[in-house]
Amino acid sequence: MKKLCCCIMVCLMLFSSFFTIPVFAAHEDFDVQSGVLIKYNGTDADVTVPAHITAIGNDAFAENTKVQSVKLNDTVRVIGDRAFYGCTSLQNVTQGDAVTEVGDLAFYGTPYLDNAGDKYVMLGSVLLWYNGTSESVTIPTRCTAVASYAFARCEYLKSFTAYEGLVSIGTGAFYGCTNLASVNLPSTLSAVGAYAFDGTPYLNNLSDYAVAGDGVLLRYQGSDTEIEIPDTIKRIASHAFVSSKIKSVTLPESVYAIDAYAFADCTGLETVQTAEGLVTVGDGAFRGCKSLSRFKTPESLSYIGQYAFNGDSAITSAVLRGDHLTVSYHAFKGCTSMRYVLMTDGVAQLYDNAFDGCAELEGVSVSPKTTDISASALSGCAKAVVCCDQNSEAESALSDHSINTVMGDVDSSGELDVFDASTIQCYIAYLAQLDGTQTASADVNYDGDINIMDAYICQLKIVHLA
Repeated sequence: MKKLCCCIMVCLMLFSSFFTIPVFAAHEDFDVQSGVLIKYNGTDADVTVPAHITAIGNDAFAENTKVQSVKLNDTVRVIGDRAFYGCTSLQNVTQGDAVTEVGDLAFYGTPYLDNAGDKYVMLGSVLLWYNGTSESVTIPTRCTAVASYAFARCEYLKSFTAYEGLVSIGTGAFYGCTNLASVNLPSTLSAVGAYAFDGTPYLNNLSDYAVAGDGVLLRYQGSDTEIEIPDTIKRIASHAFVSSKIKSVTLPESVYAIDAYAFADCTGLETVQTAEGLVTVGDGAFRGCKSLSRFKTPESLSYIGQYAFNGDSAITSAVLRGDHLTVSYHAFKGCTSMRYVLMTDGVAQLYDNAFDGCAELEGVSVSPKTTDISASALSGCAKAVVCCDQNSEAESALSDHSINTVMGDVDSSGELDVFDASTIQCYIAYLAQLDGTQTASADVNYDGDINIMDAYICQLKIVHLA
């Protein structure tokens, strides 16, 4: 019996030597989150991007001077800002046929751009770089995007033509093309980066509202201070109004996006009238608008970017409505005159330090439907009282602050009574004033308005009918 067992074991060992089972260890060189390569930590000269990675994140390979070649997989579609910035040994990038988006300065400072044999350096459908010297350029038909600085300072370039299908032009793409006067862009163009045509005769020769493609406002070049954006405009490009002298702006329903820094440092801008249809307010869009006194979002809004209102020292209040609205990092940082913020049911997320340093903020109403709240959303807001429902996410996440869980309790007595309802009615009739905390508490139904409905709901609650 023992001999039989030994024979079986020997046979199994011999059999397994012919059919080894491979064991794959986790590749620690790749820091990946949800399919995005956050950072490459390896030292290999030749890098093959694993199949499960779908995007190369911002700065993922930045300043890596050892990597010489990168082989992308068939699933990578996005390459982030500065992804390969300063990779001074990077000579070759292969495959990448699925790439449709390349961020700012993604390959800046690499020999890859200059050493490519073709005059059009393409990665997927993105034109990364132009190595030619022609006065007239018509880009390949497969091109859907022109990357940042692709033609910058091509002083010999006089005309540029793109076919239908071009969707975006990156930051500074034609910056400093001092002879570029003729530009033919398709109606499919829907996004243009900052300073894309600065320093060109083409931009200088356009009208007060310099528009390209599908309603993209490149730059406001007029002298009026009270602006009504034409309804032919759909998107306000980055830096379109930066540092201009405008005092008021009215947006039509056609505008769906205000890109990064579009109105930055417009120090005289006092009022912004938005309209339904606006979906995004980009990073730093109204940064440094020191005269802007209040801001009310439309219900269509889905995103307020990082530092969107940073340093807007005159803002006293904000009403945030939206369609699953995200208020991003430091969105209202340093709004030192802010007294109250009303947030409706449409606000879904409050990120870290969203109201950082709003030292005079007295009251914030947070709907029970806002369930993704950073504990640091109100950092530096020592006076702030959070007005919310009992057992809501706001009560838990913002517990470091004073909490008022009785909406409508404007006298902070801890319960609703006739005095609260009558005070709200007097406020509606301009017979009484409310401080920031009282205002936040008075928006009983979280709709962003203090009106007769709030007083009515208070009355119903007093008699236990609501």
